[in-house]
Amino acid sequence: MDIIKITHLRDEFLAFYHQAVTSDAAPDTRFELWKELYGYSVTQPDMQDDQLARDMLDYAFPKYAQAVDHIEHFEPSHEEIFSLLQAVKEELDYDSALHMSIVFFVGNFESDPFFETDEEEHLTLYYPIEREMQQMDLAKELARVIHCQKSGTAYPLAKSIGHITLQEGIALHTAEKVHTTLALPAPSYSWLEVCNQEPNRIMINLLPHIQRDDYEALYSFTKGRGASGYFNEAIFVGWTAVKHLLTQGNTLCELSAISDERVTNFMEETLYDVLDNAYFVQP
Repeated sequence: MDIIKITHLRDEFLAFYHQAVTSDAAPDTRFELWKELYGYSVTQPDMQDDQLARDMLDYAFPKYAQAVDHIEHFEPSHEEIFSLLQAVKEELDYDSALHMSIVFFVGNFESDPFFETDEEEHLTLYYPIEREMQQMDLAKELARVIHCQKSGTAYPLAKSIGHITLQEGIALHTAEKVHTTLALPAPSYSWLEVCNQEPNRIMINLLPHIQRDDYEALYSFTKGRGASGYFNEAIFVGWTAVKHLLTQGNTLCELSAISDERVTNFMEETLYDVLDNAYFVQP
C-alpha cells in the first residue's frame, strides 16, 4: 500500500508574513523575523546562505501581497494526490508500494520542486505553493519519482544533461496522459512554443553537452538559456526525444525502465536518430 506523508508550512509562513506586515518591519528586521518564524526553503537546505536567502526574500516579499489569499486557503488534497499517483503508476506500469513524503512550502516565486533523501533513503518532495498549484505539474513530479524507482536511481536528481532530457520527457508525457485519462485541464507551456521555432538547432547545440554533469551545464540547460539562447532547452529536448520514441513504438513503461547506467548514451543515440530522420523540418 502506498504511504505518503503530506505536510505543509503554510501556518509558519503566515505567522512571519503577517507580523512583518503589521509591524512594517524594515528589511533587516524582516529577515530576522523570517529566520525566527519561518526560515525555510527560500533556498534549498543544501544551499543555505544567509545573504542569498536575504536577497531572495527581499525580491519575493512585495509579491506575497498578491499571493497571500491563495496561500491562506491552500489545503493539500490527499485524495487528489493519491488519485494522481495511481494514474501515474498505471501509465508507467509500476506495482510496488511507494513510501514518501511531500512538504508544501512557500518559496520566492522562482522556486522549483526539489527532492531530498535522508540517511534511510526516505524520499521527500518539496513543492512550492506561492503560485497556483497545477495538477499536471504535480503529476510530473510524481512521474519523476516512479521513473527513478524503475530505473534504479536512488532519487530524482539528474546526473547529466542526458538524464535530464529522458527524465523530463518521460515525466511530461506521463503527466499529459494522466490529464487526458482524468479529463483534467492541462496548462500550456510558453517555452515549448518558443523552442519549437528552432528545434533542430536546439538539439544540435545540446548534443556536445549531453554527457556533462557539472552544475554550470545543468543550470544552463534548465534555468538558464542553454547553448541556443532559449530557456528550458534540456526539457524541450526531452519532450521532443520522448515524443519521437513513442511514435517509433516505444512505451512510457519501457522507457522508464531503462537502467540508470544506459540513460546518457541512449539519449545521445536517440537525438542523432531524431535528426537523421529529419523529424522536424527547419523553418
